Amino acid sequence: MCSRHKKLYPLGTSCALCATATPRRHKSKGASARGYDYQWQKVRAEAIRLQPNCLFCGTDKDLTGDHITPLKEGGTNTLDNVRVLCRSCNTRRENDYRKGKRY
Repeated sequence: MCSRHKKLYPLGTSCALCATATPRRHKSKGASARGYDYQWQKVRAEAIRLQPNCLFCGTDKDLTGDHITPLKEGGTNTLDNVRVLCRSCNTRRENDYRKGKRY
């Protein structure tokens, strides 16, 4: 049985759909490979300690660190490049960023 397509096949044969399927483009990288290592954890914790509220909405629940200039655009894991946002504001900002809006 093909677990992906849920079809039965005789023993010793494989799914024809899986054999012709396009392989994945890339495997996702781990957090440390993307730049979120121990140094980032320390900087994020320090930023939250210094500013214990979301910069956008003011809540103190579920806080995260957010890079002002993203790592993929040359940003760094330093305190001056990190702002504190709650998870919902950080997600909204990321979605807007992908649509071309920047703030």
